Amino acid sequence: MKINSYELADFFKQLALLTKSELPLPNTLSQMARDFRSGALRQVIAELGDATGKGKTLSEAMRDYPESFTPFYIRMIALGEREGTLPDILSELSRISRLHYMLATMIKDIILYPVITISVALLILMFLCYVIIPEFGKIFDELLAGEPLPALTRLVFWIAGIIKINIAVFIVLYIAYIVTICWMFLNKNTANKVLLALVRKFPFSEVVFYNFAMARLCTVWAVMAQRKVPVEEAFPVIAGVMDFPEVANALARVAEKCGKGESPLQCLKAENNISRLLIMTLENCPENKLPDELDKLAELFRERGYYGYRRIGMAWEVMSIASMVMVIGIIIIFIFLPFLARIVHGW
Repeated sequence: MKINSYELADFFKQLALLTKSELPLPNTLSQMARDFRSGALRQVIAELGDATGKGKTLSEAMRDYPESFTPFYIRMIALGEREGTLPDILSELSRISRLHYMLATMIKDIILYPVITISVALLILMFLCYVIIPEFGKIFDELLAGEPLPALTRLVFWIAGIIKINIAVFIVLYIAYIVTICWMFLNKNTANKVLLALVRKFPFSEVVFYNFAMARLCTVWAVMAQRKVPVEEAFPVIAGVMDFPEVANALARVAEKCGKGESPLQCLKAENNISRLLIMTLENCPENKLPDELDKLAELFRERGYYGYRRIGMAWEVMSIASMVMVIGIIIIFIFLPFLARIVHGW
């Protein structure tokens, strides 16, 4: 059963607060299961409560739900159980899960306006091709008396003819497009992954994904560094929660090299996809202050991501409006080319 990032963040936050009160974990989980609206999450939490009541630790119980809890979550919770810092670990996991949810939400906000603009433009285009343009064909037949039309005007009439003849097919395709868009805007893990993968291909979006990936790297590394987890163990786990493949691959390579005895700093320096800000921080930061510095750096990357998000939103809004105006404008100009040609010829 899959659980989205927002639900996970809420679950970890509530569980962190309740475990600080030193309530028995099985009773805590059973009580929490009654408070969540999501049926899938309620069931998972209730079953976790049953498993912990039978003697399993929370991390052991979570291993039975790999679709809901990634190896990273399980590893961190196991670490908290071993060190007696489970409430703190759960609070950090809530923050990390919320960061992932915020990225998906921001991307949806960015593309909402362009999607609406494109949807309206497609409707207008179908209406023009089915109703308006054929009427112009009749007008030209009457006024021009068989005189040949400009090539671009004939192209518009040809496209309109195809759409008019196959209007049922185009309506079905449009409905399928709308259904797909609605599905992608649902707060589901699979839909979020598909949406994020598509948006990454759009112009200017890389800066948002990269900065949030670096923020996540710094946030998770800070948690693991605070608990003295070595880089060769920490980085493969962090790579598993990255939405930015280039950074994930870089971390995997660094972990492999560090496992062979190489310096983490030198390995990170060799990776072009690791921010130079992170490198500079590592060069100038004492080891005992690394978690705090990584947290500060994570906040900086988040701010950069928010700034990029605002710029991208404005750029995409302008591009979507300009594209719609350009397409509709070109069609109208091509339709009126015969009249313009007559005016020019008359001159």
